[in-house]
Amino acid sequence: MNSLIQSLGPHTALASWNSLGAMDLRLKTRRRICICSSKRVLVCALAGILAPSFTVSRSLQRRGHPTSREAVEAEVVQRCQSDEDQFDYVLPVGPACPFRSEMMVRGNFEQDLAMLHLNAASKSGEFDALVRQIAAGIQPDPRQKKKVGFDLKQQGDHLKSLLDDMEDAVDFQVIESYHLMELKAKKMGAISARTVEKMTSWQGTGIMAEADGMMVPPPPIGVDPVALSKAAPAGRGGWQSQPNAPRVLPFEEESFLISPEARLLGAEYAKLSKEHGELVNFGGKFGDFDQAGKEFYIDKMLEVTTRWSSLLSDTRRLGIEPVRPYVAFSQEYLGQSGLSPQDFREMVDEVHQLLRRKADPTSR
Repeated sequence: MNSLIQSLGPHTALASWNSLGAMDLRLKTRRRICICSSKRVLVCALAGILAPSFTVSRSLQRRGHPTSREAVEAEVVQRCQSDEDQFDYVLPVGPACPFRSEMMVRGNFEQDLAMLHLNAASKSGEFDALVRQIAAGIQPDPRQKKKVGFDLKQQGDHLKSLLDDMEDAVDFQVIESYHLMELKAKKMGAISARTVEKMTSWQGTGIMAEADGMMVPPPPIGVDPVALSKAAPAGRGGWQSQPNAPRVLPFEEESFLISPEARLLGAEYAKLSKEHGELVNFGGKFGDFDQAGKEFYIDKMLEVTTRWSSLLSDTRRLGIEPVRPYVAFSQEYLGQSGLSPQDFREMVDEVHQLLRRKADPTSR
């Protein structure tokens, strides 16, 4: 009867979730998530709004490459293997993007997720009490077990709702954040948010079943309860916070006043910053684009990433260093995640390529 609680170890899945692999969104209270809503746009409208404003990187133009998706993707691979080897900091994209979409800003789900984790931590003592009773040979009160199981099931259901809202969002930045969060956990060998959600719900359901003298249901497909219980033991990792440094642009206007060439680069920097912000805002309707519109948008995002890589290479060549807050965010993020600047770039590109494939129904 007590085999489920005994096998779970001293902590629930949600309470012991190692934040190193769990979340890419910065929150002073440990987590940040936002969600959004919906409508449909034709690719011609998307092209009409974006095409006049967005251009490929200066390096592509110098080389005379076509502005096709294939050229952008080729540039991504080449620069990912060269430029990022030189950088000591991340690109201002993905988790480090200083531009926030409207729904990322005004959504309340980030607070909900933070409160969910805090609530799980505050209630973990009730689960610990069950573990101690069983270890002492004391049969817990079924009502106590049922309450603990019910609370766990509620936490799992709430987390599932939050993750579903992210994954199924209309806003591109929210969708991107969800997949970055999951991919980061995978790359680090950490427990993903989805696994925590499934495990927490199963824990709750199983404990309630035991309290009623019923069989515990099998664990979710692909989830190993024993491995999960050992993945983040007490005192290891714990709730490590995301960077305290703010997400900011890498340079200020004054950074480019050192020479005529630097001033020209400053104009390109201002243009890229403006276009990147516009692209993020326009992604608020990404989920409503047709297939061609989604592919076009993601190609533009890949292009912007490549342009940032090219621009940061040029600033490095001219001896222009990023501002301290930008470097601070990069150092904190890379230090906490264990990723290199190249790993970061590859992770962001991989998510963008994933979303591009998902936009094509025939590729599934």
